[in-house]
Amino acid sequence: MRKLREELRMQLHGFRLSAQLRGKHFTLYETMSYLLPEIAKYISVYFSGRVITALTQNAPFAEVFRFALIAVFSVFLIWFVRRLFARRWLILLWSSYYRREAILTKKALTVDYATAESHHFSDLLGRVEENSNLYMGVAAQGRQASMILTNLFSVCIALVMASGMVIGRADGELHGILKLANSSWFGALFSVFVLVMVFLSLLGNDAAVKRRFREREKMGKTNAIWKYYYDRILNENGSGEDIRIYREKPLILEEMRERVFLIRKQIIYRVMRINCTFGMVSTVVTALLGGAVYLFVGLKALAGAFGAGKVVEYYGVLTNMILAFSALANEIGLLRSNRVHLREDLEYYDLKPTLQNGTRTIEDLNLDSIEFEFHDVSFRYPETDVNVLEHLSLTIRIGERLAIVGRNGSGKTTMVKLLCRLYDPTEGYITVNGIDIREFDQAEYRKIYGIVFQDFDILAFSVAENVACSAEYDEEKVWRCLEFAGLRERVEAMPKNLRQCVTALYEKDGVDLSGGEEQKLAIARALYKEAPFVILDEPTAALDPKSESEIYSRFDEISGGRTAVYISHRMSSCRFCDRIAVFADGRVIEQGTHASLLRKNGEYAELWNAQAQHYAET
Repeated sequence: MRKLREELRMQLHGFRLSAQLRGKHFTLYETMSYLLPEIAKYISVYFSGRVITALTQNAPFAEVFRFALIAVFSVFLIWFVRRLFARRWLILLWSSYYRREAILTKKALTVDYATAESHHFSDLLGRVEENSNLYMGVAAQGRQASMILTNLFSVCIALVMASGMVIGRADGELHGILKLANSSWFGALFSVFVLVMVFLSLLGNDAAVKRRFREREKMGKTNAIWKYYYDRILNENGSGEDIRIYREKPLILEEMRERVFLIRKQIIYRVMRINCTFGMVSTVVTALLGGAVYLFVGLKALAGAFGAGKVVEYYGVLTNMILAFSALANEIGLLRSNRVHLREDLEYYDLKPTLQNGTRTIEDLNLDSIEFEFHDVSFRYPETDVNVLEHLSLTIRIGERLAIVGRNGSGKTTMVKLLCRLYDPTEGYITVNGIDIREFDQAEYRKIYGIVFQDFDILAFSVAENVACSAEYDEEKVWRCLEFAGLRERVEAMPKNLRQCVTALYEKDGVDLSGGEEQKLAIARALYKEAPFVILDEPTAALDPKSESEIYSRFDEISGGRTAVYISHRMSSCRFCDRIAVFADGRVIEQGTHASLLRKNGEYAELWNAQAQHYAET
């Protein structure tokens, strides 16, 4: 009973989410679009019977014409109303794709950074997209609800209309086999036979649906491979050059053939075989039911229980009922088999932030005197067993220029992610002015920072919007930040200046920037925020030596009186900083000025001498 309640709650949650993704009243419009044609069928069957009855009884032409006119007008009216519902339904259906993409994107942007970076999240998102592409999960939930309601209503109409056939009795004395017409046992036997056939149809449909779903799941696994190669081949900016220079096309096509096309071909073959096998079973069941209906209705008619018109009516009603039962069985089977995919979708859409969100604001701080301290902090990334930081204790003082150096994988960037509270420490804690940073509201707390990350992104918006991260901006301030970053002359030379779209991928008159120019734009973005704490993570990695020298010479001017952390592999940049912290294996192993660290002849001196020797040889 508990499992049944949980199943019911999950299905109801799925229906609500489907309604949210597809739009208000979508299920109503879709159900009416399916249901009204079903009603039209029964009206046609009913009035066809009335017309035949009138003709066999030599009724006046006016009466026959009246029945025919009512039938035609009713069906026309139903189809007219159906088109009104279908129009609204199709508009919502086509727009639901974009609504779903918007909701998926919003969810990806609102979950914690730690969640968004995890393998489980990317795998779950991939499965949600596969479910949508294969019309499973929430994507199928709304349609299944509409089809179940439609076919259930159709069966109810058929049962009401056919009730007269079962209870109808012939008058007078019957002889031979005609005696069965008035036999309650005959009616009961017929009803049992119909129920058995329907039950067999339900079992067959359920088995077929389960097998088809298993095959579709296998096809879903090829989607990620297909998407990867398809995007990589078409992404001229990313890999088009390599594909052509190294003649990778035959390798890619062969890989796609073996890992996508051949697998899909086999899956489609098995699905068609399932459809043919169970289609034959369905055909046999339908034929047996049709024969039983003809026998029962014909025997009743011969006995005089009703006339020829009712024969046509009852046969049409029972035929529609059989088809509705079959469709209902199929949709119920789909609903049951869809549970696994529905759970995946609901897990994704129900993701909630896991980082503790405090209530303090930056108004609780004196922004002119901010000091950060790591208190015995250790950290390992989710889904891993190895610590990236080990018992890190470090103080970042007010107005200090701190350089962080170390070999790759020493924990430099991870330290910044913890400082910005993209992750929380596994052990230990971090304070700002003595207050645990977890006590602050996350959005408020991040106002403190202006950051250029190592793997920054430039958006396909205008230059000004990229700098201000907003459609509203201070034009003079944008120009000033571009000048500090060394990009003003390049932007002034653009046809639309600040309003020039970055990248020509989506805008015909867009401008593609070089890697160094993009890095300067990212630096300008960090400056525009005017945050009291500036963090530059490898800010000159893509710059030429001249531009790098300009950034170094302006470093004091750029950071002003603000606290600044400078992460770099280039030892020459450290000379501009007040203090240098050397990272190794997730710890700070050395601290001091450039000169004092060289005298220690430790890790920093080794890194410095290795680079100095390279430049000297060059």
